[in-house]
Order: sequence, then C-alpha cells, then structure tokens
Amino acid sequence: MNLSQLYYFRKLAQLQHYTKAAKELYITQPSLSDSISSLEQELGLSLFQKEGRNVKLTKYGKEFYEYVDAALNELDKGIAVAKSKSGLLGGVIDLGCIPTILGDYVPSVLTRYREIYPKVSFNIYQGHTLRLLDELKKGTYDVAFCSKTEDTELEFIPILAQRLILVVRADHPLAQKESVMLEELSDYSLTTYRETIPIGKIVRTVLRNKGVEASFSYDDEISIGGVVMATNQAAIAADTPYLSQFGYIKKIIISDIPEDTRLVYMVYSKKNYMTKATEDFMEFLVKHARQLPQFMMEEG
Repeated sequence: MNLSQLYYFRKLAQLQHYTKAAKELYITQPSLSDSISSLEQELGLSLFQKEGRNVKLTKYGKEFYEYVDAALNELDKGIAVAKSKSGLLGGVIDLGCIPTILGDYVPSVLTRYREIYPKVSFNIYQGHTLRLLDELKKGTYDVAFCSKTEDTELEFIPILAQRLILVVRADHPLAQKESVMLEELSDYSLTTYRETIPIGKIVRTVLRNKGVEASFSYDDEISIGGVVMATNQAAIAADTPYLSQFGYIKKIIISDIPEDTRLVYMVYSKKNYMTKATEDFMEFLVKHARQLPQFMMEEG
C-alpha cells in the first residue's frame, strides 16, 4: 500500500466513476483499476461495487474512506505547514462575498494578505447571503462574507460593521440634519430592504420596535439609492460604497441605531475540509482585518 493508492481510492470514492476519476488524477483508467484492485487484495476486502456505469462504496469501503480521508487531510495540512515555514505556502481559496464589500473591504484585505503569502491566490464569487451560504455548505466556497442566519452547520465570526444610515435626496426636508432619531421619521415616506433577506429582517425589527412604518422592497443599496433619487423618498440603508455613485444624496446618522446593528460575518462550514491556506487566511482576518466598533473588539 502506498500514498498514491490512497489518493486514488479517495478520488474514486468521491466521484464514483472510473473514467472521471482517472481523468482528474491524470492517469489511465486501467492504471486506476489496477491500483484499486491491488489495494483491495492487500486489504482482503471489496471497497467498491458496480452500480450501472458507476461504482459505489461497499459498507467496508465507506468505513475505510472515513479513515483515509481524515489521514490524507491531515497529511495535506502537514505539508502546507512545512511549506509555510519556508515561505512556499500557496494554494487557491474560493471566497464568496456579498457585493457591498467587494469595492473596499475585500480588495484591501487581500492586498495585505498577499504581502505575507504571495503564492496564495483567490477566486472571488459574489451573491446574496442565502445563496452564498447554500454554496458554502456544498463546498463550492471555502469561506463566505455575508450576513448571519440560524444554521448549526456554519460558524459565523463578525468581521465588519456597516452602519445603518438614513439616505435622502439633497432637497429633502431632512437633508439639513446631520443626525436624526427614528421617531422623527414617522411623518415621512420611508423605504428600505426587502424583509425576506437577512439585512431586511434586521431593519424590520429595529423599525417595529420603534413603531416606525416603511415599505420593504429592495435587495441592495443601488436600488435604494436609485429610488431615493427618483422619488425623493427617505430610505434606511447600510453605508456602503454603492451609495457613492449617487452624488445628489445626503447621508444622515440615525442616532438610536447602534453601530453594531448591521454586521458582516466571515463564515465557514464545520463539516467541510479546510486547507492550511484557508486556515491561515481566516486567522489573519480575525487578528488583523476586523473593522468593528471598539467595544466589540475589546470583548473579542
């Protein structure tokens, strides 16, 4: 038995198809078949059984896979640790992000991280929170930056606070104010995020606690900024780079909405395998790249 056989076994167990596995392993199908047969003979067990054109693990194969996968994962991490000591740590991290942090926070963080680990590269994908979390659990992404939901499979670590503010057009009656209280908004037409998305649920709770009415209609700050410009409605939105494209709006602080009301989280799956590069990246974020109110930093 050798390492190649174990890697071949794991790949075949994951893909359940000899041709596909051989292609990803860059070997011929006969070579893969011979390697698996040799492994089964050495163990004295059948690890796979045919299922149409595919194969599937036997009950013995399933048990063996759990040990092989765990052992190879640890070995990969050990190799990565050794490379990191020599400055050779590399790899690719698949990162899912909500769009509102792609214009400032993410580029800044990745630039700083690459100064330490220049051989690590990133694939960046964008989407709304619910889709990001679904893909994260599937293993499409290694890490996601998004809002928080209730899901015991996922770990949520706050990394960024985006203040909720009032957005009005420059000729709106409230535009002369630098700050307002929520109760001051009850006489104005007010809009905000769609309440079926995480940030919309947060805003809905805040407004209902204060008895303030609003229409819950939009998915992002671009839509909100656009409707403010077109209708002269007031809106509650996160203060993100998306609003900077609207030159004729005024941002107003809402004094009784705490700074930590809207948080962006770094999220990972507790069940999925994590590379050493991903672990180091997450550790870097927690230690050096969190942008949170001071009281949260002190607590953390």
